[in-house]
Amino acid sequence: MVQIIGSAVLILFICNLIGQLWVNKWEEYQDSLWMATIMGLLTLFAAFQVVAVPAIFMKVKLHVMVIYMAVVIAALSVASFVYIFKSGGAYYKHQAEKLKKAVKDKGNIWLLVAAALILLHTYYGAFYDKAHGDDVRYVGAVVDAVETDEMLMYHPGTGEYLGELQSEFFKDAVAPILMFWAMWCRLLGLHPSTFTHIVVNLFMIPIAYGVAYLLGRLLCKKNVRLTGMFLCAYCLFNLTNHVLPLEGIGLTINFMRWGKSILYCVLIPLLMVFMMEVMSQEKPGKMYLRLGFMLYGSCLASTMSLILLPALTGVWALWDALRVRSRKSIARLLIPCLLCIPMIGYALLYLNCTL
Repeated sequence: MVQIIGSAVLILFICNLIGQLWVNKWEEYQDSLWMATIMGLLTLFAAFQVVAVPAIFMKVKLHVMVIYMAVVIAALSVASFVYIFKSGGAYYKHQAEKLKKAVKDKGNIWLLVAAALILLHTYYGAFYDKAHGDDVRYVGAVVDAVETDEMLMYHPGTGEYLGELQSEFFKDAVAPILMFWAMWCRLLGLHPSTFTHIVVNLFMIPIAYGVAYLLGRLLCKKNVRLTGMFLCAYCLFNLTNHVLPLEGIGLTINFMRWGKSILYCVLIPLLMVFMMEVMSQEKPGKMYLRLGFMLYGSCLASTMSLILLPALTGVWALWDALRVRSRKSIARLLIPCLLCIPMIGYALLYLNCTL
C-alpha cells in the first residue's frame, strides 16, 4: 500500500516540479499548484510521444523508451531544481502564503469541502474501481508490453503475437497512452494491473479536479466561494451519477487509464481554460505558445483528441475573431488553427495506417 500511494505522490511531485519551468514567468499562474502539475504532465506526454510513435512503428523495445524517459525526467527535474535554487524557492514561499491566507479566510470553507469530496472520490475511484470490458484491450496491452518488452505487438485479448501492428492497434501507435503507462510500470516496479487500476486513478483524478478548479476559477471570476461550490457540485455529480440516467458521463472519470477519459475530463476542460485566457488578452502572444504546446502534448491521450481538440479550437478561434471584429481578427482566427497542425499530422498518420 505504501508503495502504491508513494508512487502516485511521486508522479504528482515530478509533474509539479517539471511544470514549474512553465509557470515561473506566467504571471497569471505563477504560484498555481495545479497549473504547474498539469503543464508538467503535458511535458511528459509530449516528450514521450515524439519518440514513442516512430519507435512503435520501428518495433523498438519498451526498455529503450524507459531509459529515454528516465533521462528526460532526470534532466527536466535537475533543470527545475536549478531554477528553484536561483529563485530562492519563491514558488514554495507563494504556496505557504496561500495556505496561511486560506486558513484565515472563511470563504474557503467551500474549497475545503470540495477538497474532502475530491479525496473521497479519489479513494473510491482507486480502490473500488469497477472492471470494464474495454480493459481487455487497455490493461491487457500494458501487461503484454511490460512482460514481453514488445510495444503493441501482442493481441491483448488472446495473447497472440501479431508481429505487425494490425487493425485497431494502429490508433494506439499514434496515441501511445498505453505504452506511457507501461513505461511508468517499469520505472516504478509495479504490476501493470495494479498501476493502471489503482495508481493512475490516484494521481489522474486529482489532476482532473485540478483542471476543473482552474476552469471554475475563471467561470466564477476568481470568486473563492463560488469556485468551491462549483467544485463541490461537480464532484457530487461524479460520486452520485450511478443513480442518474447520465451514468456514462460521470463514470468516465473513474477510468482515467483510458485515453478518452483523459480527453473528456482533463484535456477538453484545459483547452477551455487556455482559450478563455487567450480571449481575455489583447496580445496573447505567450498564450499561443502555451496553447500550441498543450495541443501537441494532447496528441498522446487518444485518437479522439486528434479530432475533437482541433475542432473545438477552430470553433473557439472563430468565435474570438468575430468577437474582436478588428484587423487582429484574422490573426486571432488563424494562429490557433495553425497550432493544430501537429494534431492534424498525427490524424493523417492514423488515417494512412488504417486504410
